[in-house]
Amino acid sequence: MTLSGSKKKDCLILYSGGTDSTCTAALMAERFLNIHLLSFYQGKGKQSAGINDNIHSLEKRFVHNKFIHKVISTTKLVRFISYDHYGRYFFRHRWLVLSTPGFTSLSWHINAIVYCRENGIDVVADGLTKELMHFPGHMDAVIEVFRKLYDEFGIKYINPVRDWAIPPDRQFIDRLVVDQHGFFFPSEESQVAKERTTGKYLYDLGIMPNPDVKGSPVDHRMQYDCYPFILYNIMVFWIYLNFQPYEYLCGKMKNLFEEKTDDMRILLKEYVANGKRSQLSRLLDKV
Repeated sequence: MTLSGSKKKDCLILYSGGTDSTCTAALMAERFLNIHLLSFYQGKGKQSAGINDNIHSLEKRFVHNKFIHKVISTTKLVRFISYDHYGRYFFRHRWLVLSTPGFTSLSWHINAIVYCRENGIDVVADGLTKELMHFPGHMDAVIEVFRKLYDEFGIKYINPVRDWAIPPDRQFIDRLVVDQHGFFFPSEESQVAKERTTGKYLYDLGIMPNPDVKGSPVDHRMQYDCYPFILYNIMVFWIYLNFQPYEYLCGKMKNLFEEKTDDMRILLKEYVANGKRSQLSRLLDKV
């Protein structure tokens, strides 16, 4: 798979290190020479061991590509997005001010835009699928808000695996109670192994040990520890979705993130004009 008959030079991947973002990196490696992998963490969160293993597997599989991995703290920026003008936001959006996962996603996109401008990149991709659709950053309406922001800065934001099939949800207890001698992956003859999933794509490339690793210790080793969603889940499932349809929540979330994105758009424009002397520069943790 090539773009206009030959590979372009650079693209950026919002890279968690999991199956979906690793699949996106593999897809983009077929179109671009240099794959910039941007990973994020907050507070004292740390990189899981498996993320480097996946990058090394990508390097071995795509020997003619260059993978550049950067890890960035978003602690200060997420705090700013969450609490700036807090009273105004609570008055207008009420309990949606607990949308920490969405504010975290917005911080990733802000960092990505800055990184792209500093490195001459005009394509950003991520591993979003149709899982976790109650998260703001996974909602179609909010994704389009982010896409518009990228467009304004001359960057194309794409979701290559958005409509791919996803494995059936594994029960919560199965994620806690695993065989101490090793996780029993689903059979390679299972239905999951026959569908077009990110896991199967990577398995066929020789990058993953099974078409469906999600929920296994292999999966847990890939990604950063991140638990900013507990209060958010309570708010979504107990306050909103318990009384209103999903579409109602999406509409409310779109309104919130249009307003938050407007605030960040102002800071981005100031950053473009003033660079290190801008307010945004003081909120960005250096690579």
